[in-house]
Amino acid sequence: YLVDSFDLRLLPSASVLGYLDKERRPTLDLLALGNPKLEDPSMDLPGAERETRLISKRWQGTNILLREHASEANFKKFGATARILHLASHGEFNSADPLRSRLLLAAGEGEDGDLTVRELYGLKLNAEVVTLSACETALGEVANGDDVIGLTRGFFFAGASSVIASLWPVADDATAHLMERFYANLASMPPVNALRQAQLDTRKAFPHPVFWSAFQVTGRG
Repeated sequence: YLVDSFDLRLLPSASVLGYLDKERRPTLDLLALGNPKLEDPSMDLPGAERETRLISKRWQGTNILLREHASEANFKKFGATARILHLASHGEFNSADPLRSRLLLAAGEGEDGDLTVRELYGLKLNAEVVTLSACETALGEVANGDDVIGLTRGFFFAGASSVIASLWPVADDATAHLMERFYANLASMPPVNALRQAQLDTRKAFPHPVFWSAFQVTGRG
């Protein structure tokens, strides 16, 4: 595997480079939204909630929002304050209409709970790192020129420098294991190094690559 020898980061297109060096002035170290309360109890993510609680213990200046508080309204209210954004929820890539690709958050306060790419284009963030601990969040559709439209591109346009996202549906427990180690590493490493070490560690407990290799670093790394 490449991860045995290399730190890996990707760019969806050269045009993304123009978004990566914006001036950022966050006031909060970490904002984490986990296991949002959705309409269907079968979509609950207890592993994502455990993951979010474990991450919060390693960081000072943290705002943790769970269940009904892990809402689209609260993301839009507090998202611009954070240096690191962590969203542990369900994600869906819409190949027919990539701008409708979405993260599923709790509804309320006039929001339907669907944080779409189209809405991200209207937000202003100050995040150095955005982690999308959800399914298929790194996928995108090639549009005109070299533009790849998807959640990752949406977060770059909104102001993120690095995005950690997944290429396929991910297992709840394995992802919680990987994310706990990623954030432990992130305290002293750049994102690209932190993710690689977390993947190598997760592989010991979950050997098949479907469990540990879904996530990638896109952006500055």
